[in-house]
Amino acid sequence: MFKRVLIVGLTLGLSACSPPEAKDYKQAQENVTQGHHQAALSSLDRVLKRAPDSEYAVKAARDGARIASLELKDYKKAVDYYQFLVLHSPDPEERLSSQKQLASIYFDQLQNYDKAILELNKLVRSTASDIEVARYKLDIARANYYQNNFFQAHSELDDLLKLNIDDEERFSAWVLKSNIHIALKEYAKAIEILKKITATFPQKSLQENVYQTLAVCYEESDNFAEAIKTLESVKDKYPQPEYIEIRIKRLKDRQKNRPGARGLRK
Repeated sequence: MFKRVLIVGLTLGLSACSPPEAKDYKQAQENVTQGHHQAALSSLDRVLKRAPDSEYAVKAARDGARIASLELKDYKKAVDYYQFLVLHSPDPEERLSSQKQLASIYFDQLQNYDKAILELNKLVRSTASDIEVARYKLDIARANYYQNNFFQAHSELDDLLKLNIDDEERFSAWVLKSNIHIALKEYAKAIEILKKITATFPQKSLQENVYQTLAVCYEESDNFAEAIKTLESVKDKYPQPEYIEIRIKRLKDRQKNRPGARGLRK
């Protein structure tokens, strides 16, 4: 009986000596087990607020990032946890991974392109790999493009194309360059790039509908003959050639209805 009382007393004493952040972290784990994810985040937030330098803080941020992004899809909340990990995690790999998650959330989930550019530039400065730098710069160019910052997007792509990169990044960079010229209605420049893309990556150009974009540029330039020729050259290679045939027919009808077209017919 005395031993039982002694053991219970020791257990209560140890529990009473546990720091508040330990209790909060344990409570968060219990909430997760019960499926109470929002309550779990409240407990984890208390850990970070009470003891940001404690052994529990990084664990809390790690768990919070996972719960907020995967369970609750609360990406704004997830940003707070990833930022904490970037600043406080003792593991350099985790800091880098958290930085990548920040950039991805701002770009893909929140569409906050200014913040995405800021985080992506940090990643550019943190790596010496041309392949990785190219991927980050491509997203920086896309973020600028989505905000109509065409000059900056073009500049990022020029820097990217000077790197030792693989075909995937080169193809994507050239396509984005052509899209910038199309947005600016610079169809001659877009055509020049699109022709280079189709010559260099014919199969991928089919998969990504580059030939159709090239035809549109010719059409916008009133060069219906080249638009028709472009589509005719790949019609049988598309899984739905009837769709291409419809576009060709529409182009021929437009060509016939152009002012002066009847006069040129013999």
